[in-house]
Amino acid sequence: MSDALATVRAEVDEIRSHARAHRQFSSTLSRYEAVLVRLDALEAERTAAEVAAVRARVLVGIAACASELGADREVVLARLAAAAAMALRAGSTELVALVHASLGLQLLRSGDHDGARAELDAALDGLADEAEMLPVLLNRGSLLLETGAIDEAVVDLRRCLEIARTLGDEQVLPMAEHNLGYAHFLGGDLPAALRAMDAAAAAAPPEHAGVGLMDKAAVLYEAGLLTDAEAALRTAAGILAATGGARDLLDAELEQARCLAGLARFAEAEELADRVRDRARRAGHGVMALRAEVVGLDSRFGLVVAGDPGEGLLPLARAADELCARVHDQPGADRVLIDARLLAAEAWARAGRFAESQGRLRALPPRSSMALGARVRSEVVAALCGFGTGSRRAGLAAVRRGYRLLAVQRQQLGAVEAVTAAAVHGIRLQGVDIDAALSSAAPDPLFDALERGRATFAGSGRVRPPDDQHAAELIVSARRLMERARLLRSDGVTTEDGLMRGVEMHRDARRLQDLARERTWHSGGDGGVPAPATARRLRTELRAAGSDRVVLNLTMSGGHLRAIRLDGSGARLVRLGPLGPALELARRVRADQQALANPLLPTPLREVVRSSVQAALRRLDTLLLAPLDVAGRDVYVAARDRLVSLPWAALPSRRGLSTVVNSWVARGDSDWSPGPGLSVAGSGLVHAVAEAEQVAAVWGSGARLLTGADATCAAVAEAVEGAPVVHVAAHGTHEPENPMFSSLQLADGPLFAHELDGRDLSRSVLVLSACDVGSASIRHGGEPLGLTSVLLRMGARAVIASVAPLRDDVAVRVMPVLHQGLCDGLRPGAALARAVADEPEPVPLVCFGPLVL
Repeated sequence: MSDALATVRAEVDEIRSHARAHRQFSSTLSRYEAVLVRLDALEAERTAAEVAAVRARVLVGIAACASELGADREVVLARLAAAAAMALRAGSTELVALVHASLGLQLLRSGDHDGARAELDAALDGLADEAEMLPVLLNRGSLLLETGAIDEAVVDLRRCLEIARTLGDEQVLPMAEHNLGYAHFLGGDLPAALRAMDAAAAAAPPEHAGVGLMDKAAVLYEAGLLTDAEAALRTAAGILAATGGARDLLDAELEQARCLAGLARFAEAEELADRVRDRARRAGHGVMALRAEVVGLDSRFGLVVAGDPGEGLLPLARAADELCARVHDQPGADRVLIDARLLAAEAWARAGRFAESQGRLRALPPRSSMALGARVRSEVVAALCGFGTGSRRAGLAAVRRGYRLLAVQRQQLGAVEAVTAAAVHGIRLQGVDIDAALSSAAPDPLFDALERGRATFAGSGRVRPPDDQHAAELIVSARRLMERARLLRSDGVTTEDGLMRGVEMHRDARRLQDLARERTWHSGGDGGVPAPATARRLRTELRAAGSDRVVLNLTMSGGHLRAIRLDGSGARLVRLGPLGPALELARRVRADQQALANPLLPTPLREVVRSSVQAALRRLDTLLLAPLDVAGRDVYVAARDRLVSLPWAALPSRRGLSTVVNSWVARGDSDWSPGPGLSVAGSGLVHAVAEAEQVAAVWGSGARLLTGADATCAAVAEAVEGAPVVHVAAHGTHEPENPMFSSLQLADGPLFAHELDGRDLSRSVLVLSACDVGSASIRHGGEPLGLTSVLLRMGARAVIASVAPLRDDVAVRVMPVLHQGLCDGLRPGAALARAVADEPEPVPLVCFGPLVL
C-alpha cells in the first residue's frame, strides 16, 4: 500500500475511533465525505482492490452517520449496498462482515428482527478481530433483549464485557454494563437495573449519556417514577440534539410523550407524539412512526376519558382498529400492535361495545409475553367488560389479577418514594373498580374497592435502612450546605454576594439530595404487601371488640365527595356534596392558621383571623361530619389528597374526642405499653429546651433527653428505633416538590425524612412538635408523601404532627399535657384530644396512624 493510501487508511481508523468516542455525527460525516474525494484521486494510481478496501470502510461509516442524522432509510441502505460491493471487490471477508454488522444494526432499528439477526450472525461468523466484534456483540445483545431472549442476550453481553476488559476498551465497557442492566430490567429486577445503569453511566463518556438516560427512563417509567423519567428524557433529548443523534432523539422524544401521557398531561403528549410521527415518516422510520401514532391516539383517548366521553369514544375505537390493521403487516411491530389493540379494546369497552372489546382482547398474545403496563391494561379492559356485561364476579376477578401484578412489582421496590410512585400504574384499575362499586350504590363494595387499591401500595418496601455509605455521605454534605446557608441568613447577611452564596449552597444541596434520592432506588424490597381491610371483616372486629368507634372512608370521584360511614352495627354511603367547597374551606383554614402562628399579629387583627378560622372550621364540620352522625363518638378517618391534611381534631364537634387519620384503613396492634422514651429539642426555637425537659419530666428518670449539641441528626435517627415514645420539639419544614427531604431542624442541621426510610418504628409513638410536618405532597396515583407518611410506612403506632404552623407558646403548653395522657394509658388520639380541648384557638395538631380497636 502506498504511503498516501496508508495515510488515508490511518485517517479512516482515527475517524472511526473518534466517532465511537464522541458521537459527533455531523462533523464525522463531513470528514468521511472528504476522504471519499481523496480516494477518487488515489484510485488511478493504486489497485482497485486496495482502494476498494478503504472505500468500503468509509461507506460503512457514512451510512452509520447518515442513519444517526435521520437520513432516509433507502439512502442509508444504498450506501451499505455500495460498501458491500467494495468489500467484495477487495476480497475481504472481514470487510464483508463489517457491512453485515452495519446492515444488521439498520434492520434492528427498523424493527426487522429476523433480518437483523441473520446479518449480525453473519458478521460474527466473518470477524476474526475481537475489537471489531465488540459493537456486533453489543447490537446482537440488544436485539436479543428486544425479542425477549434475555438469557442469550446476557451471554453475548458478558462475552462483550470480557473482550472489552481484555482489550482495555473503556468505551465499550460501560455500554455492555449498561445493557446488562437493561437485561435486569426486562427480567423484572428494577433496582438491579438502576444500579447497573448508574454504575455504567459513571464510567461512560459524557457524549454517550443521552442513550443511557433513555434506557434508564424506561426503568423509571416501569417503577412509576414518571416525573423523573420525563426529566431524564428531556436531558437525553438535549444531549442527543447537541451530538446529532437524530434517530435516538426521536426515540427520546417519543418516550417523553409516553411519560407525559402517564402523568395525565395528555395535550402535551399528543402534540409531541404527532411531531415525532411526522419526522419519523419523513426519515423512513416506519415502525417508529406507528409507535408515535399509537402514543398520540392514546393521549387523545386520555383527554376524552378525562373529560365528557360522549360520542368521542367510538371514533377513537375505529381509529385504533384502523391503526391495528396497518401495524399488523409491519415487520418488527409486535409491541406496537399490542399497544394498539389494547387501546382499541379499552375504547370499545368504554363506549359500551363489549363484544368488540373482547374480540380485541382475544387477539392479544399470551399475557406472560407482555410488558407489565400492557398486562395491567388488559385486566382493566377485562374488568370493564365484566362489570359492563353484568358479571361483577368477572369484573372483580380481573381487578384482583391486576392488583396481584402490581403487588409483585411493588414488592421489588425498597425505597418509600418508589413504593408510593408505583401507584401510578394502578390509577385506571382503581378507577374501574370504584366506578363499578359506585354504580351499585352500596357501601360495602365501595369501601372494599377503595382499600384494595390503597393497600397495594401501602406500607414500607423494606424493613431495614439502606446500607449505602456513599448515599450517607451525600446527605451529610447536603445538610452541611443547608446549615451554612441558614447561618448566613441568621447572621443577617444582606449583601448581594452573600445572598448569592446562600442561593448557590441551596442549589448544590438540592443536587446532592437528588443524587442520594436516586441511590435509594437501587434498594430492593423485603417487606410484604399488607392485606386490605374489608367492610364486612371490619364490622365484625368492631362488634367483637365492643367498640363504638366510627370509621369514615372518604373518596373523591367525579368532583364529588362521598363517605362510607361504618361501625359495628352496619355501614352506609353518604354523598357529602361537591368537592370544590370543601377544598376551598381547607385552603382558607390553612391560610388563617398560618396568620395565627405569627406572634406579632396585632390583637385586633388576631381576633378577626381567629373568627375567620373558627367560622371556616364550623362550615367544614357541617359539610364533612354533620351528615355522618358521629357526635360523641371516637372517629377514624381514611382520606386522600388534601383531605388527609385537614386539621380534623380542630373541628368543633371533635373537641375532647379521639380523631385518628390515615390515608388508608390500616390495622394496628393494640398491645402497646407506653414507657419512658426519647425527648429532643432542636435548634432555633425559644421554648424547645423547656418543652423537651417538661416532656421528659412527665416520663420520669427513664426518659432520654437530647438537647443542645447532643441533639444531632445521627443521634436522633439512631435513638428513635425502639423508643416507645419519641418527642421532637424543632423547626419543621415540608418540601412540597421534594417531600423525602422534608425535615426537622436539629443541632447540626436538618434531619430528613429520607434518612428514616427503612428504620423499624413499629414500637413507637412519635410526637412532632414542629410546623407543617403533618403535611404531605400527593403523588400522581394518590399516595401522600412527607415526613409523617414516611414514619407511618415504617410502622409507627401513631404520629402526632402539625398540618400548619404551630406556635411555640402553644406547643410548650399543650405537649406536656399530651404526654401525661399517654403516660396515663390513653391512646394517642385520646391524649391529643384531651391536651387541646381547652385551647382558645384551634390547634393544627392531628393524630395519624392505624386503626386500633
